[in-house]
Amino acid sequence: MHSTTWGLGFYVLITLGIGYWVSRRIHSEEDYLLGGRSFGYPLAIFSIFATWFGAETCVSSAASVYDSGIAGSAVEPFGYAFCILFMGAVFAVPLYKRRLVTLGDLFEQRFSRSTAMVAVILMIPTSLIWAAAQIRAFGQVLDVNTGWGLETSISAAALIVVIYTAMGGLKADAITDLIQGILLIIGIFIVFLAVTRASGGFMASLQNVEPDRLKMFTANEGNFMDMLETWSIPICGSVIAQELVARVLAAKNVSIARNGTLIGGGLYLLVGL
Repeated sequence: MHSTTWGLGFYVLITLGIGYWVSRRIHSEEDYLLGGRSFGYPLAIFSIFATWFGAETCVSSAASVYDSGIAGSAVEPFGYAFCILFMGAVFAVPLYKRRLVTLGDLFEQRFSRSTAMVAVILMIPTSLIWAAAQIRAFGQVLDVNTGWGLETSISAAALIVVIYTAMGGLKADAITDLIQGILLIIGIFIVFLAVTRASGGFMASLQNVEPDRLKMFTANEGNFMDMLETWSIPICGSVIAQELVARVLAAKNVSIARNGTLIGGGLYLLVGL
């Protein structure tokens, strides 16, 4: 068996072990859904960063920029980064002060239980589709490194994610986010050094990039409304995502909720660039 496969297997075992370890410390709904509202800065920052900067970003966004240049990065990292920063600057404090458990609770407090049920029913499919994109990319990474076949790899990826999340809830996910985030940054930095060195250095690498590929907006992007739609989907669509709101609500206090979100968004933009 290839050494990479052994490495991935060991990493998966660590992930499942974290899920089991955290599961033994869950005693309430808040413990499971919000990690007991115990997130300090490291968990808050890296959970927000790694939730967005996942396999989808590394695989699909990189491919989009490879095809279209910087114009292909409207969604990732720029759109999602602005969304996270917007959440930290505008919504994090008022949402945290409401002592919500889920985003559905906001609709119940503000309107009615029936409104909350409708909102939750509408949010579930979008969360599933978003998670599916991440798992699809995760499966492709597994397939490339193991040779299991794409369908088998996607099934294995989904099973791994479901097991450790079901066992440990949000805190298990946040701890693995912290580990993944650090490893991801180190890995990308190593790849960056390797690629620029192979291209003759950083400045030589930049000189090899065609000027048209460094334009954020292209002539064939369409009219203003099309461009506005492209940017609005990640910003307006994700600012009300349960995945983001849960991590804001899981913070120890209101300062971590706000500042952790802002730092996490900034880190996402920096590493994404």
